[in-house]
Amino acid sequence: MPERPPLRTVAMLKEVMGRYYAGAKEARRSGKAVVWVTAVSPVEIIVAADLFPYYPENFGTLVATRKLTHEYSSLAESRGFFNDLCGYARGGMGDYFRSDHPLGVCEPPDLLVCCNTQCGSLPKWFEVASRWYAKPYLLLDAPLVTEDNRDRVVTYFKQQLEELIAFLEHHTGRRFNWDRLIEVMDLSNQACALWRDVLEMAALRPAPFSFFDACVHMGPIVTWRGTKLAVDYYRALKAELEDCVAKGQVLVPEEKYKLYWDHIAIWPRLRWFADFFAARKAVVAVSQYTHAWIKQFDLSRPLESLAETYSLEFVNRSFEQRVALKLALMRRYQVDGFILFSNRSCKPCSFGLYDKRQILMEQAGIPGVVLEADMADQRFFNEQEMAQRLDAFFEQLPA
Repeated sequence: MPERPPLRTVAMLKEVMGRYYAGAKEARRSGKAVVWVTAVSPVEIIVAADLFPYYPENFGTLVATRKLTHEYSSLAESRGFFNDLCGYARGGMGDYFRSDHPLGVCEPPDLLVCCNTQCGSLPKWFEVASRWYAKPYLLLDAPLVTEDNRDRVVTYFKQQLEELIAFLEHHTGRRFNWDRLIEVMDLSNQACALWRDVLEMAALRPAPFSFFDACVHMGPIVTWRGTKLAVDYYRALKAELEDCVAKGQVLVPEEKYKLYWDHIAIWPRLRWFADFFAARKAVVAVSQYTHAWIKQFDLSRPLESLAETYSLEFVNRSFEQRVALKLALMRRYQVDGFILFSNRSCKPCSFGLYDKRQILMEQAGIPGVVLEADMADQRFFNEQEMAQRLDAFFEQLPA
């Protein structure tokens, strides 16, 4: 089968993300508040309030993909921030201390809203930023979801969404538009459904799309979720991939293995990993990370649905629930092996990975490997050691 050519949609992606990076400055010039938000947070409320949601984590990713985290981090470290903190945070904080800004400025906030379902580092980063910029900060707290506290967590989180709306009304002086919230949630539903369809292209054998492609194309589902721009982008991407399928164009023409990757990509080495797996006739097809933005809201009960969706994120689940969610994706995509990424920037997500590896190998009946590195900082990446560990993993896959 012919190899898939570079996706034309990449040009559209550059335009869409260019609009995002320029959007904060344009919003501020027009008198619209810039609100720092976290990647997994109820951004639909921010968009419905006619505010600009800015993702400092996205800036951290930009620093990482340009292989500059060590430079930015060194500036933060020289001010007393340790290098074992989140790589995204060190990138963002490092920009605060730079006199030059080669990637543009990490846009200062007017308000800060942090949701801690992802991790415990983000609340501290936003707290520090709130003091730096002397701007109001609201934390949305979601306790870890276990087998018996689900309903209590959702109720507690819904009450905080009500507090968030009151917080925005107080600081903007405007009443919240509930009709607009329904419109925004509907647009999120559409974009997320298209994103799901795109990700499922990787389940085909052979596939025209992979996890590494998804890492490139996930930008709009994070930054523009709740807008028509995101819907239009993923409609175009899905159509292009369907055209590839119709023409028989695939990512790895002699695809032999499908693999599961757990957790965030190692951004400065994204191309290295994509080439490494392709050379071994393997497609990394699925990850809980990119699936985190497959959301569907019940428009008849907006706050309740937002509370359920964002408080019950997979990263906010118990050990046993996380294992079950990983296993379900592995079986759905019929993978031949799995990679668990022990990310020094995301320690809570990396706890217990060797135990998870053993449990998943026993329950799925496939080999797995744990890789140790940092999602952003190349100082903690050993290429030779990584290649050796992965080659040993490939020797366990069926011939």
